[in-house]
Amino acid sequence: MKKQVTFISVFIIVLLTLMVVLSSAFIVTEVDQAIITQFGRPVRVIAGISSFTNQEALQQSTEKLNQENNTNVRLTFGAGLYFKVPFIQNVEYFSDLILEYDSQAASITTRDKKRIVVDNFARWRIADPLRFKIRLQTETLAMAQLDDIIYSVLRSQLGKHDFIEIIRSTNNIMNDTESEIPEQKLIPIEVGRVKIIETVREQCREAAEEYGIQIIDVRIKRADLPEGNLQAVYQNMTAERERISNKYIEEGNRNAAFIRAETDRTVQTMLAEAERKARVIQGEADAEAARIYARGFIKSVTGGDTIQVAGFETDPEFYKFLRSLEALETTLDANTNLILDTQNDLLKYLDRQIPTGASD
Repeated sequence: MKKQVTFISVFIIVLLTLMVVLSSAFIVTEVDQAIITQFGRPVRVIAGISSFTNQEALQQSTEKLNQENNTNVRLTFGAGLYFKVPFIQNVEYFSDLILEYDSQAASITTRDKKRIVVDNFARWRIADPLRFKIRLQTETLAMAQLDDIIYSVLRSQLGKHDFIEIIRSTNNIMNDTESEIPEQKLIPIEVGRVKIIETVREQCREAAEEYGIQIIDVRIKRADLPEGNLQAVYQNMTAERERISNKYIEEGNRNAAFIRAETDRTVQTMLAEAERKARVIQGEADAEAARIYARGFIKSVTGGDTIQVAGFETDPEFYKFLRSLEALETTLDANTNLILDTQNDLLKYLDRQIPTGASD
């Protein structure tokens, strides 16, 4: 019985010791930051060591908060196994990751009195866990505070610029085709969207530092006109593009007509020149043929022999006879019937070949 009581006592002691050890030990991972509180007041901060952590600035901020609140909060960096006073001290964890903020679309009025719907987002992290704990307590409250900060800065900055500067960054957007739109050519871009966003980002960072938040980036997802104005804008854009399209179509038709007329003129000129050259060549050929016929020429006959054909100048009568025979050879065949006048030269030559007593 006595041994049983001793065993139970040892078991209870071991169990209590284990509970004390387990309640006093805790782990801070690489993606976490922790604050140890005692009766609700911070007594120790375990900050992360990410690439965004500025340890010197965080140390100075902790010392400043200690002086303002008359506390003695210790600051430690890095993940690992830590211990606290069990049952008296508690651990609160905060993320050391880059967090996402995505706002609801809101209406903002620009300098040129145009109402636009702006949808923005941001990336942020808890850079000073102690200041974050004192000012905001939770990430939910941090989101609400970021909403106020970012929207306020956006409304202020976008209200200082015209709508065209919010949606464009340079004067070099339009290419040669789009440069026909005079309304856009007349509006210079003095600041542009990129510089506006840089200003918004810097002002948001300065405002968020008070809450232990580091804003890494702020961007505009979209900046559109209200839904009621979009159809009118689209109709204006469509009409403008149709006007430019019709202008190019008319110019193309005019150029096509000019090209066709120029081509037709060139073709007619080439045909006329070719016909002129053909007539010149034909005339020269006829002249050469006449000259040859007038002088006479050598003609090849069957068997490879040649004969001298008299020309008009050397033997006019024989030339006439020869030409008449060539004409007969060209026009007559076995089935051809000729009706000739008695004064016809062909009849004169044929008549010499007709025997006496033959019929006409």
